[in-house]
Amino acid sequence: MEPAALRPGVLCCRVPWGLRKRRGNTSAPLSGTGVTITGVYVKTTRVRRGNRVYEYLSLVEAVRDGGRVRHDVVARLGEASALRATGELDRIVAALATHSERGWCEESGVDVEQARSAGAVAAAWAYWRRLGLDRHFATMAGGHEAPIADAVFAMVANRLCAPRSKRALPEWVGADVVMPPGFRTPAAHHYYRALDVVAEAKEATEAHLYATLTDLTNLDLRLVCYDLTSTYFEGATKPSTRFESRAFGYSRDHRGDRPQIVIGLLCTGDGIPIAHHVFAGNTADVATLPAVLDDLQHRFGVGAITMVADRGLISADNVKALSDKGFGHILATRLHRDADVAAVLAASTQPDATWAPCPRAGSAVCDITHGGRRWIVAMSAERLWRDTARTAELTARTSAELRALEARVGAGRLKDKAKIAAAAARIMAGSGVARLFDVEIGEGRFLHHYDEAALDYEEKLLAGRWVVTTSLTPEQASAAEVVVAYRRLLEVESSFRVLKDLIELRPVFHWTEDRVRAHVAVCVLAGVIEALMEADLRAAPVADPDLDDQVISPRRALRELGRIRRVSLSVGQRSIERDTRRSALQERILNALGVEAAASAPAPAG
Repeated sequence: MEPAALRPGVLCCRVPWGLRKRRGNTSAPLSGTGVTITGVYVKTTRVRRGNRVYEYLSLVEAVRDGGRVRHDVVARLGEASALRATGELDRIVAALATHSERGWCEESGVDVEQARSAGAVAAAWAYWRRLGLDRHFATMAGGHEAPIADAVFAMVANRLCAPRSKRALPEWVGADVVMPPGFRTPAAHHYYRALDVVAEAKEATEAHLYATLTDLTNLDLRLVCYDLTSTYFEGATKPSTRFESRAFGYSRDHRGDRPQIVIGLLCTGDGIPIAHHVFAGNTADVATLPAVLDDLQHRFGVGAITMVADRGLISADNVKALSDKGFGHILATRLHRDADVAAVLAASTQPDATWAPCPRAGSAVCDITHGGRRWIVAMSAERLWRDTARTAELTARTSAELRALEARVGAGRLKDKAKIAAAAARIMAGSGVARLFDVEIGEGRFLHHYDEAALDYEEKLLAGRWVVTTSLTPEQASAAEVVVAYRRLLEVESSFRVLKDLIELRPVFHWTEDRVRAHVAVCVLAGVIEALMEADLRAAPVADPDLDDQVISPRRALRELGRIRRVSLSVGQRSIERDTRRSALQERILNALGVEAAASAPAPAG
């Protein structure tokens, strides 16, 4: 007899191993017979009667007897359409499924309960534990029975993944994401209590992070970058005794009509935040540095370091303070209305000036000694093109507006001297090139013309160039090394952009001093994790799939990991959780960040 699978009109399908119980091990030969049972099958036999084809189902054993295979019928189940119509076939399948080692269910019996985001929070948790912040905040909470440490992590993870207000956090934690094992879900009021703990533990937290980062990243504090930003508040503008730091001042967000606070951020040369300070909104930039230097030296016990800072922090007192503490400095300079800078730029154009390439900064550098100080001039073709084009655009636009004002005055439509001056001031204030124009104002009279000396300075000396001054000797750092070190200040500016864009420092929904300071601290903690993620993604490296020759950013990486979902299914009385299949990109990101994938996650596709 030929195998049933080869005979016309006969179809076979294999039955799960759990059904093969009638004779024990059915793959073994029957003793003394030379006959082997190779498996149990459901056989479909088609029979044509007239114009109709009937399908009969049988349960059979496939028996190998010597070199031949035959099917022995174990049970005749009946005609398939009749079995389906009466529901008998479904009852047979259900009865057999109860004996299977695998779970079986009807598609209609599977309900998808929820699909929460799992990957991004898992990445945040991996860094949180790596930094020891879970243990740290458990200690800072002082044995509080409420889930304070869990609330702090939830706030930081939320800043990284999907920033929202503290009031909205219970919904996010409970319905949108998968929190780590052992996480105790906080109530709304726990988040506000956690903010109080964060505010109280600010200095202890920074000390803990400094010690941990020194071990994890071989933290190098020979170069420390310091910069400032501000963030403003909506709503009430009157002074408040509950929030004395909220005040009007110079706004980097161009919102001088709103009270603000000033935030100072200290970062390593690699852009990792190590400390932050919150100042009153009316604090001048130069006034922030002395307190920061004292804190850096006393709290972290640092030795000889070099402070890198922007031009707004330069003053004779600050330079002296840096020197008195034994700190080196690399400081940007004010490029306009500074006689020393003008002299240095002029010296760099002399025939005997020596320029050296600086590929890492995409520029050339010139070392100048002037007034007993060391200055470095940097120049790049890209900056020259940008400065020239920008100046031409701004001067053309401003000149057109000033000519229009001249025409109004000349036509007699504007005669009052004060009003003419106010109109000119409005044009000049927003022009960006007011320094390049001179104006003459009188009763019914207005004239403007270029300041030729200022224009020559702009075009012949300044275009394409910028200047830093440093206390480091050529033996301590070459001109190129000084310029590269200064450009690391861009990492601090990048950290501020992360705080304001990715982590969404603003809007601030708190109205007391401690709560606002705690909110800033939470955002900075998220910034630390983001900086470490960026370093790991670069080290791997993980390429951005959409940008040529670019490493994927933490923002894009977290967005990609956020697409890993944990799907909760209910099957009858059973509940099942499975993670969605990870893409190859998600797998590379997880590996780069050192995140252990969930055991239930399917293998990556492709």
